[in-house]
Amino acid sequence: MSHKLRVVKNGIKPFNLLPCASTNFTVGTLAELHKIKGLDILLKAWAEFIKTGATAKLVIMGGGEELENLKLQARSYKLEASVEFKGFVENARAHLKDFDIFVLPSRSENLPYAVLEAGLAGLSVVATSVGGIPEIIENGKEGLLVTPENVDDLAEAIETLYKDSELRKTLGENLKKKVSSEFSIEKMVEETLSLYK
Repeated sequence: MSHKLRVVKNGIKPFNLLPCASTNFTVGTLAELHKIKGLDILLKAWAEFIKTGATAKLVIMGGGEELENLKLQARSYKLEASVEFKGFVENARAHLKDFDIFVLPSRSENLPYAVLEAGLAGLSVVATSVGGIPEIIENGKEGLLVTPENVDDLAEAIETLYKDSELRKTLGENLKKKVSSEFSIEKMVEETLSLYK
């Protein structure tokens, strides 16, 4: 009897999005605030990005044990005017249209649903090249991938998308197409059922 490994990709259902309520250029993330998510690196990168004179806001949605540490870090970098901690937000993904860029600077990941959700929302994404993220994003095609814990790379990627609206649009459209075709819940169910035939 032959034994074969088959990979069935995670699937995601379409979900409702609220209209954009932000009037600022907004970079955002949805994450549990744990060390592994690399949000301390994001704050360092944001401090560098803001030095370029950019007029933008960073919004962090999520709760976790690192919340107070991250707030202290933001204050130490004098980022109070440009960083907003929303804490836990019910149905946070419904607010994705408030973001112009989605960022996930994780030190480690499996296959994060947050990136799939950002894709379905049509957002351009900056993420680290860890875990299953490169399965979703090919660098320069569906988003921008950076090395984990690399402050300069992360700041540069954010600045690139901030300055280039056409690139943001193209990456967002490409990611939405890929998530819709390769990571749909229907495809996951179909491929799972085929294993038992």
